[in-house]
Amino acid sequence: MKKSLTCTCTCSCFCKLKNRPYLLFLLGLLMILILFLLRHWLAPLLLFYLLLLALIGLVALIRFIQRLLRKLCWKATADPKGQGSKGHPSSKPIYIPPHTYKRPDPMIYSQFYLMSQGLAVTWKNPDIELFDGPTAVSSNDLTPGKTYSIHARVWNGSTEAAAVNLLVRFHYLSFGAGTVKHYIGQTLVTVPVKGAPGLPAIAKHDWTTPAAGKYCIQVELVWPDDANPNNNLGQENVSVKKLNSPNATFEFTVRNDSTFRRRLTLRADSYVIPPKEHCYQQHPASGGLWQRTEPDRYARHRLALHPVPAGWQLTFTPGPTLDLAAGQEQIVTVLVTAPDGFNGQQAINVNAFDGAQLVGGVTLYAHS
Repeated sequence: MKKSLTCTCTCSCFCKLKNRPYLLFLLGLLMILILFLLRHWLAPLLLFYLLLLALIGLVALIRFIQRLLRKLCWKATADPKGQGSKGHPSSKPIYIPPHTYKRPDPMIYSQFYLMSQGLAVTWKNPDIELFDGPTAVSSNDLTPGKTYSIHARVWNGSTEAAAVNLLVRFHYLSFGAGTVKHYIGQTLVTVPVKGAPGLPAIAKHDWTTPAAGKYCIQVELVWPDDANPNNNLGQENVSVKKLNSPNATFEFTVRNDSTFRRRLTLRADSYVIPPKEHCYQQHPASGGLWQRTEPDRYARHRLALHPVPAGWQLTFTPGPTLDLAAGQEQIVTVLVTAPDGFNGQQAINVNAFDGAQLVGGVTLYAHS
């Protein structure tokens, strides 16, 4: 214990001397004076001490000259723009905890994302509408060369972060699956957090229709740091035809939009977005209200639950399977035959798949 205390005191004294160079200088002079006075007995030690001082002084002089030359050379050769962190080791990544860093989740009704989750979809997009002045119009019945206003409803899946100045891009495509998109324009919109006033935000852009033909609208949300970037692309792709004893014929284009050959399969279903359910329902025994506790909240939207209704027939020409080269297009004709005595309107969704991957699709409405 006593030895440790002595070492601590000695180190403390040396640390004080380190920051007082004048004391070191005086101690050095004192050492020379002592050795000089005792030179008759300590002559070799005096000589060694003087040589050591000369060596230390020479090293200090060399370091001083080296530092001076380095500074002069740097000023002469330095890039006036600077080189930032070039030559320095890369910094370590900074961890930001989830309670500090919040990301918004701007989203729209996205057929490609919903289908990837095993859900059925409709191409009559509930978040995309066209207006002729104050009147909503169907994308199935547009006048060539006329200006319409596209309204896109944009939602936010995050309750913690808003998307300020979200970029919304608008395109139009030929009616079909995988067809080429053409740029219309873009706008900015601010999307508040989920549950806040002002949600959904409405992004608007005018569009003058091209020459006669059937077209669909595509809306893309662009946010660089999205919590879920897969639900940012929505499409409106609808055709309506009247049954004619008892058939209706539809045509659309299927295109292989990849860079390699594909074998695409056309599959049909009858899904439409069902009416919203209340969060609470009446208890069958007591008659009171109780909260729904379904194990699968999306059960009503599962693709397997929406086959083409019995009695309806679909005929694809040239067939339900298409072998297309990269960039190749194929016009598909669908003959829809209703059962005898049908009265009303029936939705038929035709989706093109490459294996399990959705390429695109259309929603066809046959009405009596």
